[in-house]
Amino acid sequence: MAISRLSNIRQLLPGARQPEQDERLLQLFWNRAELKKELTRLQDERIKLLEQIRNQETATARAKEHVQVLEEYLGNPEIAVHALVYFQLRAVWRTAGARVGRFADQLRQQQTDREQRRQVIEFDQTRRRELADFDRRINDARSRADMLEAQLKLMTAKLAAMRGFWNYFRRRRLADEIEAERAQWDQAVTLVTDLSDDRTNLEETPPPEFDGITVDGRRVVNTAVIAYAQQLVTSLTAGGLAMLAKETTSKRLFDVRYGSPTECARLMTLLRDALAMLKDENENLAGLKERTDAVRASASYRSDADTVPLTDSIGTLPLPTSPVSGLETANRAGVNVLVDDYWDLYQSLLQ
Repeated sequence: MAISRLSNIRQLLPGARQPEQDERLLQLFWNRAELKKELTRLQDERIKLLEQIRNQETATARAKEHVQVLEEYLGNPEIAVHALVYFQLRAVWRTAGARVGRFADQLRQQQTDREQRRQVIEFDQTRRRELADFDRRINDARSRADMLEAQLKLMTAKLAAMRGFWNYFRRRRLADEIEAERAQWDQAVTLVTDLSDDRTNLEETPPPEFDGITVDGRRVVNTAVIAYAQQLVTSLTAGGLAMLAKETTSKRLFDVRYGSPTECARLMTLLRDALAMLKDENENLAGLKERTDAVRASASYRSDADTVPLTDSIGTLPLPTSPVSGLETANRAGVNVLVDDYWDLYQSLLQ
């Protein structure tokens, strides 16, 4: 009451604000706070956009500079031929890598289908055994229920035949025995029903979801992919093409030379044949099984859960007998497709 009177008095004072004015002032304050937040957000966004523009300008300038250097490089007839060899070697690397990837995908799908079928077969076999056990138990329970029902009928008929007061105590005993027999019969019938329901549920249970390829299955796929990568290296040993293609992943165009124009022409002839071989859909896989068996037999793993063999367990491939000018000098002891990640092999392996 006092507060209400005080409020009324304040309204009568000169210059007192009306409640509507207070509400408008409060609304203006809220709007001002929201505008400040929006302004701050827009300023931050502007700074980010300016940074992106600066980065893009830098990238554009760098690209223009690179194009200019490349134009000058290709404009020199003496060294432009090396660029042709370089990019054709890059094409060999990419094509071989795509081939390894497709091969790995095919094996992965085949192994998945194989393990899924095996899982379904094992599930069906287990379910058939369990269903047969249910059938046996249901038959036993039904036979017992039928036997109890027959006994119950005989006892009921016998009770109905007992007449006269002199059979009073015998009828009571028999009635008790009938109740006990009926309880056993109820239990037997209930057991038959429960077992039948459980059998139906089991019969309608779908196979479990496939959890993925097992460790052994992934090892099977990986060793075959490793063997395939080795076979591609062997197929491209002429002129050292495999190692030259690998070299393009670590060296720039301006840092490589492939000998005289005659040697470059010879390399491009080999590269043309190599690309035709890699693009041929009717690939010759002769010897791949033997190579896969050899890799699988020698492969060892760091732990039971690992799926990629230890690099030193898969062996090495001999270097080309006549390396050409510009051939990489690393791994002179031999080519290890895992150590050198030939054809981007690790991208195709199942971890």
